[in-house]
Amino acid sequence: MIKNNLKIAWRGFLRDRQFSFLNLAGLATGIACALLIYVWVSDQLSFDKFFANDDQLYQLMEQRGPDKMLSDESSGMLGETLILKVPEIKYQASVAPPDWFQKFTLSTGDKNIKASGQYAGKDYFNIFSFKLLEGLKDKVLADKNSIVISDELAKKLFNTTDNLVGKVIHFQHQTDFFISGVFEKTPYNSSQQFDFVLPFEYLKDTQPWVKSWDNTGPHNFVLLQKGTDIHVFNQKIKNVFRERDSNDSTRTAIAMKFSDNYLLNTFSHGAKVGSKVEYVKLFSLIAIFILVIACINFMNLSTAKASRRMKEVGVRKVVGAARSQLVIQFLTEALLITTFAVILAIGMAFFLLPQFNLITGRDLSLHFNLQLVISLIAITLFTGVLSGSYPALYLSKFSPLTVLKNKVHTSFSAMLSRKGLVVFQFTVSVILIISVFIIYQQVQYIQSTSPGYNKDNVIRFDSEGRLQGTEETFIDQLKTIPGVVNATFTLNNVVGRNFATNGLDWEGKGNKELYFEGFGGGPNFIETMNMKMASGRSFSKNYGDEDNKIIINEAGVAAMHLQNPVGKNVRLFGQPKQIIGVVKDFHFESLHETVKPAYVQLVHQGNNPWYKIMVRIKPGDQKETIERIGELYQNYNIGFPFTYGFLDEAYQKQYEAETRVATLSRYFSGLAILISCLGLFGLAAFTAQRRQKEIGIRKVIGASVSGITMMLSKEFLKLVLISLLFAFPISWWLMHNWLLGFAYRIHISALVFVAAGVAIILITLVTVSYQSIKAALINPVKSLRSE
Repeated sequence: MIKNNLKIAWRGFLRDRQFSFLNLAGLATGIACALLIYVWVSDQLSFDKFFANDDQLYQLMEQRGPDKMLSDESSGMLGETLILKVPEIKYQASVAPPDWFQKFTLSTGDKNIKASGQYAGKDYFNIFSFKLLEGLKDKVLADKNSIVISDELAKKLFNTTDNLVGKVIHFQHQTDFFISGVFEKTPYNSSQQFDFVLPFEYLKDTQPWVKSWDNTGPHNFVLLQKGTDIHVFNQKIKNVFRERDSNDSTRTAIAMKFSDNYLLNTFSHGAKVGSKVEYVKLFSLIAIFILVIACINFMNLSTAKASRRMKEVGVRKVVGAARSQLVIQFLTEALLITTFAVILAIGMAFFLLPQFNLITGRDLSLHFNLQLVISLIAITLFTGVLSGSYPALYLSKFSPLTVLKNKVHTSFSAMLSRKGLVVFQFTVSVILIISVFIIYQQVQYIQSTSPGYNKDNVIRFDSEGRLQGTEETFIDQLKTIPGVVNATFTLNNVVGRNFATNGLDWEGKGNKELYFEGFGGGPNFIETMNMKMASGRSFSKNYGDEDNKIIINEAGVAAMHLQNPVGKNVRLFGQPKQIIGVVKDFHFESLHETVKPAYVQLVHQGNNPWYKIMVRIKPGDQKETIERIGELYQNYNIGFPFTYGFLDEAYQKQYEAETRVATLSRYFSGLAILISCLGLFGLAAFTAQRRQKEIGIRKVIGASVSGITMMLSKEFLKLVLISLLFAFPISWWLMHNWLLGFAYRIHISALVFVAAGVAIILITLVTVSYQSIKAALINPVKSLRSE
């Protein structure tokens, strides 16, 4: 019985190749898209969920200022202070993360390797369950002179991962550390990526500022005792801050589950810059929409095809087929095609995965876990049973005589539901088209908007080794290189938050809590970055000692409510300063945020590990210029590999998520439209065949080809116009809310809706016209021969 049904289903599949191909291609494409999005969403949801004590692992987030600005940076003494006062803490660790630095030079023998590292408290490996291949987690960071390295770094330095404990590594060609442990490289779905760990106690000795309660910067993590009430714990943190900061009622901290931070809170140098979970929701919704569109296509085409098989049903009933047999036959045919579609979709997903990985920047793979297998089976059964149920239950209920006399007509409800599904398809397609237009325009806007300085043709690298303390001499030599326009050194990153302070005081400030972003720049900082002065001047050697001078940005002047600020006296951390200039606002954060108050003070060469050299080079033959810069660098720092980065790349990295969203949206929207067009093409063919005799009669009485084409196309254009009425307000609402996430954003133009409407109408006309013209050109004699 089953074998016979499968044979009949296979013959039917081959007999009507056009409908079968459209059904198979549309459904397979939709499932393949949903599979790719599923892989990406699963990857995003898995971040930081692998730690053994995930439910007890929290990060301490500090809040400051009247606006309760949330930051992942806090005092280096926060964890130590809390563990003495709050018994719910089992372990705590302060961390100076890798993004504080570029890369360090680690050496052994004649090998010099650049690697990414961090400083961490002694219980770091008790909190984070990274696998230790050598060493004990309680002891690997107990000694100030120890270092824990990854197995990958171990292979680069020693060509092995075995018996390395006790061996010496030269750090920055200045300090020796002994290996106390080797850890397995951090998983790809960990937000913490580093090659080695040094003790935080060592950093406290070399950088005393991290021991100050008032200075923020490090990250603090805690592992709580089982059963801890997080609300009670957070209240205890607030009580500690009240005791320590009786004069600052706005400063506190809260504990947030660490594994939630990757999706819910994205930070850049301390500042919250967005939430990845919104994009996870967006693409989950796109996957569902594409899958629904594909299933609607399949059901529409299947029911349309089945309505042409009424006589077959009648003949089968005459020769004795029971209704149950007909039901099983139609369901078997539908399930056969859906099974083929799922198999084809899996193959398509595997084929497209390498390209998908390039777009997402991830190394994703398709693993068939129980959840995915159940989902695929559910899609197969749901789509197959639903699309097969109409012909199975509806057509099989009529008597053979009624069917063979052709007295069965498609019900009004069936036609209405089919048209409703088409409207839904195109509503979703138009929403996607409009969303792609607006996302593209916003991404172009943020990429083309001037940040207030010239980010192009600037390279930056760390001041390290012999460069430290000789930055000004080094820069003077840099300027003699042909191709170097200007150069300076900075204490901070120009891109991203650095540190915020309320330590700036002025006459009339009163009790106002106002935080300024602090920048430290060497001579030529303003000029090298091509920042513009709104008034006053920048730092200059022509004016002698400039240590007591300061430059404020326009946002700072506005927040201070100063009239004619140049020449006014202020105090920075209690030290008197004079405002010598106002720099035009520049974006040190992404355009998600408004420009905040900031100041720039002059810094001098010295032994500071956070100094960075910034060099502006001429466009054109940059390779030769960079090679010359590298040679000069090597003259100062023999044994230090010369590594650098471009400032514009760091700037664009802030919008990496938006750029990828724009690219993925473009691809998936195109595929959604393609799937809709496949279904529309099939329905147009079905409509033309159903009205074949009507077309023949119209041609006999003088109807033109263009008139018949318009008649057939008009039915579908009405459905598209209805879909536009639904799509326009929905897409405006969705995109308006998305744009609210940007402090600087485009205005949604009516032209976007006009363009999307015209595009979908043209796509519909092109898709439908082929079948309409084909039907209109058929000889009426052939159409009416059976009458």
